[in-house]
Parts: sequence; C-alpha cells; structure tokens
Amino acid sequence: MREKLGLQKLTNEISIGRFRSMIDPVLISKTHAVSGKLSIASELEKYDTIGTDLVAVCLNDLVAAGAKPLFFYDTISCARPKKEMIENLEQGVKEACAKYQVSYAGSEIMELPDIFHYDQYDMVGFAVGIVDRGSDQKKDELCQSDVIMGLASDGLHNNGYVAAKKKLFLTKASMEVYYDNLQSTLGDLLMQPTRCYVKTLETIREAGIQVKACVQVAHGGLNSALHTLLSNHDGAVVKQPRQNIPPLYKVLEQDGNIPLEQLRGICNMGVGMLFVINEDDASRVLDIIDETGEKPVPLGLVEKGSNHIRYI
Repeated sequence: MREKLGLQKLTNEISIGRFRSMIDPVLISKTHAVSGKLSIASELEKYDTIGTDLVAVCLNDLVAAGAKPLFFYDTISCARPKKEMIENLEQGVKEACAKYQVSYAGSEIMELPDIFHYDQYDMVGFAVGIVDRGSDQKKDELCQSDVIMGLASDGLHNNGYVAAKKKLFLTKASMEVYYDNLQSTLGDLLMQPTRCYVKTLETIREAGIQVKACVQVAHGGLNSALHTLLSNHDGAVVKQPRQNIPPLYKVLEQDGNIPLEQLRGICNMGVGMLFVINEDDASRVLDIIDETGEKPVPLGLVEKGSNHIRYI
C-alpha cells in the first residue's frame, strides 16, 4: 500500500549491538491507540499532532517500566487511504521518534471500507524497548510516607475524550470558542500533544535515585493509575485541592456535569505520569524535573495498611 500511494519505504531493522554490555537484556513491547483523540481531531480537521500523541503514549509506558525505547511502528486503518492524510499522521510520528532517538519502522496501511466510514481513520502504535533484568533494578517494597510524585500533563493526553465529546456536546464550532478561564479555545487545549517523559525519568534513574514504582496515567483516570502504582496493596493520601486542578477539568465538571469523583476515574486530572520515591530523595527529584523542563506535581504519601486513596 505504501508503494501504491507513493510513500517512502521505511525499514524495520535496528541494531542492538550497543547493548552487549547488559547482563540479561529483555525486550519489552507496548501498544496503544488514540481513537478518542482522533474523533476530536476529525471534528477540527487537525491531525498534525496525532502521531506525536501515539509515540508519546507508547514511549511513556516503556520508560515507566524502566526500558530504553528502541523502535516504533504503527498501523493506520481507514476506508480509503489518502496520501496527504497518511503523510500528515506520519509527520508527527517522525518528529517525535527523531526527538527521542527512536527508530521509526513505518506504518502498515489497512484499507477496510466495510468497517470504516468515508474519511474515518484510526491509528494504533507499537513500541519496543530494552531493559537489563540482570542489573540492580529490584524495586523495594513501598514504605510508609514514601512520596508519590507526578509529572504535569498537557490536557487529557489519552483519557477522557469520549466523555468530553459526549458531555460537552463538542462540535467544531463549539471547540473554536475562546474561553477566558482556559486562556485558549477548547479545541486547542484538547489537541495539545501528549507530553513524553522519557528524558526526565531516565535522568532521575541515571542520578542513582530509586524509582520504586512508576505508571503512566493513560489506562483510565488518576484514581485507577494510583491503585496500579500501589499494586492495589497500599493506599495513599493525595493532596489535590480544587484550586490546584487545571481549569479544563473544572469545565468538564461544571459544564459537562461530571462529578469530581467520576472525573478522577476517567481523566488524568492534569497528571501524566506517577512514580514513587523515598522521602529523602524528593528534593533532588524536584530539581531534576525542573532541569529537564517538566513540571512536578507532588501529590501525596504512601499509606501502608490501607488500599484506599484518600483525597484531601
């Protein structure tokens, strides 16, 4: 199909010779789709950030698992592929892969007229990374008062688009309205590219700081991510007062009539990545996050002997 559309032929070969020094190298793969965000993009007829979103959400899962991302591959499905659209989707992928030094293996283009409507597209990404299981990466058991640190998101990332579109009755016209409290149009805010946290987490680990647990907030909302982070064995005290919640989520709560508790179940609430560190390392980690250009969101503390998340 790539040849039929006159698209550049890409390679799926990558050398892993530079990892020979690893004691027990293990390949890890992650896959993601951006269907919810694509539905918003189709309303706005704006697709240039979708490829970036797909790469970021896959790489974030790899780095959360302690892996070094190696290469990325995707599948684009549609009723009738158009060269301009495919190039638009791939451009964001190429730029993101180049930025994070990940090889781009290309896109498999699937023509499925019996499944997709005219001009409807879907995109699924697949990323592979490598981790040394023979190195000293054993995660200690979480301790009372370990710090739960977050990294700020730019908008919804990969969660909440279906709810936002349904509850806010989103159309192209409504998303082009400027909101003073958002200092943006709703469409521009919803289409903010997903942040990729590879550099920050790699820098923290290279500094010798133990990351006890780590999870991307992209498989459900903040609440489910916290339970995953704590392996459903421990609880947490999370400090996120209403005044600290980004304005976008307040719009969803008020204009979309979505209770705050429900929002925490479907949205990231402004946090794209979560990880646990020792309390003694918190100050150094905050400095590293600032140095790597991310915004820290200190959320709370681990609470042993409980599997409940308490928001205060």
